[in-house]
Amino acid sequence: MIRLASFLSLFLALACVSSSANGQGLIFALPEDGKAVDYEGELTQGTSADDENPLKWSCELTIQSVGKEDAEYQGKVQPCRWLEIKCLTGSKKDTRIDPGPSGSRIYKILVPESAINAEPVDADGIPNDMLPIVKGFRRVGEDAVTPIKTPVLRFYPTICMLASYVDPEIIATNAAPEVIWQGPAISAVHKKGKVVMESQKIRTTNEAEYWVSKDVEFGLARWIVTETVEEKELAAPRSEFKVTTVKKVDMKLSRKRDNAESELVTDGM
Repeated sequence: MIRLASFLSLFLALACVSSSANGQGLIFALPEDGKAVDYEGELTQGTSADDENPLKWSCELTIQSVGKEDAEYQGKVQPCRWLEIKCLTGSKKDTRIDPGPSGSRIYKILVPESAINAEPVDADGIPNDMLPIVKGFRRVGEDAVTPIKTPVLRFYPTICMLASYVDPEIIATNAAPEVIWQGPAISAVHKKGKVVMESQKIRTTNEAEYWVSKDVEFGLARWIVTETVEEKELAAPRSEFKVTTVKKVDMKLSRKRDNAESELVTDGM
């Protein structure tokens, strides 16, 4: 668990490298209220791409729509949706994940329906690198529920490793992604994206393959992300960057559900 906490702390540090790296790309569509999707996968962390004995954790992520509400956004009252996102990272014990004190995160956010956009940029050409919210709440581990004070939610890096890929490459328009879910075949657009985030001491290269499908509520069927972290001394030239950490996550659709119910209690907040 100490290693997991250190891993999550590193993720938070990388969030400060470049604000342009934070992406809306976890949610591509808005299904009927009450729908939910679950994903399962594995996260690894090694010292290089060839590390034969990387650290490993199991991962689960759930996205669900848990209510509707009209609220003011951009100066007018409009339809909004309560979305809840839960992510677990930890060691697998029997069939359950033990997230420890820091490997569980849950977010409940009120999102304007008009803000959900599957494109990498909006109508004005501005990158969709953050998800606008009217209000929201979060809980980390067993801590108390706290309000989200910012007007946006960033998925990368604390919720998922998918970043914002402004000009993704289309690998195939009718691909069949590998998933855990046992049901009708899924057709998806297979995309590939890359983004490099760099400060004076750290350079992070985030490369992803992801499958976007109209057959899946909220849009994603699978994603694979490899993130390579390089470091150097503050005054050293860029040629001195050396690989220190390589992380990889592979998440697959495991279940679709109806009649989703909120897990985060926010009454009176």
